[in-house]
Parts: sequence; structure tokens; C-alpha cells
Amino acid sequence: MTSASLNAPLRHAAKLAEGEQIALDAFHMRALRRREIKEKEAFTIVDREGHFFRASLKVMKKSGGEALVYERMAGSTESPVEITLLCAVLARQRMLTVIQKATELGVARIVPVLSERSVPRDGLEHEKAHAWPKQALRAARQCRRASLPEVHEAIELTSILEDDCFTKADLCVYLDDRAQSRSALGHVAPRAARAGLRIVFAVGPEGGWNDAERAMLERRGALPLRLGGRVLRAETAVLAGLTLLQHAYGDM
Repeated sequence: MTSASLNAPLRHAAKLAEGEQIALDAFHMRALRRREIKEKEAFTIVDREGHFFRASLKVMKKSGGEALVYERMAGSTESPVEITLLCAVLARQRMLTVIQKATELGVARIVPVLSERSVPRDGLEHEKAHAWPKQALRAARQCRRASLPEVHEAIELTSILEDDCFTKADLCVYLDDRAQSRSALGHVAPRAARAGLRIVFAVGPEGGWNDAERAMLERRGALPLRLGGRVLRAETAVLAGLTLLQHAYGDM
């Protein structure tokens, strides 16, 4: 069983209803343990018709368990688009804030990136890189997501640009305060056809991407995006850019 499948929205094969007690199988248990859900705690689950519910875990065993469905949610907690955030590793432990807020904004994947102006690899311990996955987990639980975003280990920009998450994306956008156009958006099909759209959003460190990194991103088809005329902190730019992308293509 892959970690990605355990991170995916938790699903039940039956049609669910409020007040119903449901059986959970061994896979459900593994997924709930990954989310650190204990007995009497709540979690989000999706039924066979795609409706989202809150349920309380009543019995937890290795081979299965039971839960009480107590609330039908107004809609999906999951974005219809798959957003991968590439964020240059920021100093002063600001990656913890970036990961928390990016999770709340519905990203599917967070990849901390090592660039010329980012925190170097030997500074990751000081930045509490070991705590990044747990930060995403806590944020996902707080905003009631049915899924967990994947949080990757820090990787060089040159390497991640060769990864499937980048090469197979439908739209790649990188922040660039030198861009002539304010918006790189509007390059995909209408909203009705966007379910499953794969987007990469790349944000550089304080000071931005250097010229070689910009050229590298553009050679691989990434489009520049400028966020107005003000100089934003990198973590602010992450949140503003993700909000724009979710508004244009997702569920905001």
C-alpha cells in the first residue's frame, strides 16, 4: 500500500446517512492511523455517491473498526484540481506557516525546493524539516479535509523539474516580479472541464528566482505570474498565488 493512497480522501463503499453506524476495514484503519485519529475523535469520509460526512471513531482494531456518522457536510473538502506547490525553503522556520496554510488552501502536494537563495541543505535541521509532515497533518485535520497532502523532502530545483509532478502537469506557473504580464492564468479549458487539472505553482525564496532558474523554468513551459507592484514576503506570495489559482480553477 503506497503512502499516496493512504493520503487520498477516505472513502466508504456504502451510501451513508446521518446517525448510521458503519463498519471500517483494515485499509480504513491504516488511513486513520496515518491521520493519527484515535477512538472518539472525528474524521471526514466520502460515501459511494461522493457525499462528504463527518464521523466519530467508536471502535478501532488492527483488522477493522466502527464509526458513527453524525454530520453530512455541505460540500466537498477537496479541490477539484491537483495543485503541487514548489516552495523554495524559507528561513526563520516560515516553512511551517507555508505548509499549514497551503494545506488549508487545498494543495495536493508540497515540495520544498533548494535554490541558490533558499536555505541550504545543511540548514534544514534548524528549519525543523522533520516537523513539516506533522504540520500538514494537523492543518488537514483542523480544516476537515478528507485527504492529506503529500509533503516531500527538500529537493534541488533542477531535480524536481524532471519529476512527473512537473513534466505531466497541465499548467505550470512561477512567481516572477519582473514579469511583463500580471497574469499567467487563463491558459486552460473552461471551469466545467477542469476536474482533475494538474497545476504546479513555483514560488522562490526572498529575492526571488535568479536568472538561470527563471530561464530553466521557462524552458520547461512554466508561465510567469506577477502579483501587483508591491514587494511581498515569500510566504505572503505563496498564499496570494494559491488563492488566485483556486479561484480561477478550483473551488474558491
